Amino acid sequence: MRKLLQLFYFPIFFIGGMGSIVWIIGENLPITWAWLVMATAIALSFICERVLPWQPSWNSSQKDGLRDVLHVAVNTSLTHSSLLLLPLLAAMAPLSSLWPERWPFWGQVLMAILILDFGIAAVHHQSHRWNWLWQFHAVHHSVTRMYGFNGLMKHPLHQCVETAIGIAPLWIMGIPADVAQALTFCVALQLLLQHSNVDYRTGPIKYLLANAEVHRFHHLRPPANGDINFGLFTTVYDHVAGTFFYDAKTAPRDSEAIGLSDQFPQRYDHQIAHPFLHIFEKAKRSKH
Repeated sequence: MRKLLQLFYFPIFFIGGMGSIVWIIGENLPITWAWLVMATAIALSFICERVLPWQPSWNSSQKDGLRDVLHVAVNTSLTHSSLLLLPLLAAMAPLSSLWPERWPFWGQVLMAILILDFGIAAVHHQSHRWNWLWQFHAVHHSVTRMYGFNGLMKHPLHQCVETAIGIAPLWIMGIPADVAQALTFCVALQLLLQHSNVDYRTGPIKYLLANAEVHRFHHLRPPANGDINFGLFTTVYDHVAGTFFYDAKTAPRDSEAIGLSDQFPQRYDHQIAHPFLHIFEKAKRSKH
């Protein structure tokens, strides 16, 4: 049973979960069905993390439960609220004729995923290079355990920058609202998979898709060791940029191996304020 779960957990989520979302939205079925798939995926993730954990201790709360729920609630609300602006923005898309509207719906979503992935990976990469952007991205790297629900633990400003750059070429091409909606759900499912504490295996697929097996290395401590594996959906960007890394023998399995070396606030409100305070203090020191 454990062996089967190890092998089929990823395809159930990646193909079954995302496939269901694409089918529901592509067929114009009630959007509540898509939310039901999402809720089922979260519940299944929690169950499987306890049945087949990568690191059993990461299933125990580190007084981070409420904080992570707030991050998920705020960032999910921002993402789905932004869809309300899409009809207005679509009217201003300069190259809307480029969108392959005659493609099957799943093909349009797949293309959107690949384009978005490149943009997000590029911003992610620069977030480790530009100090001001790193101050906001550091919120995501402050995790001291990895489990499905903290994939959306991001500073909302950093998520806005990342999303804006990632979706810019899609907007220019005139991405339809239903494709954007399916894309949003797929991103949430992928973050759930990427941070999963389930000891699932994907064989050679991990060299192409950015799953938890490779993403755990991105959270290595100190952060400089995690300047690898920036992709959200795929590892294509990392292979091109020379930032892909995988070594089964050195995969992090405890909280001391991931996170930030220095003390970082763990309360939600403190994490939101921390980047601004850091930038303000740096600017203040530069004047003296």
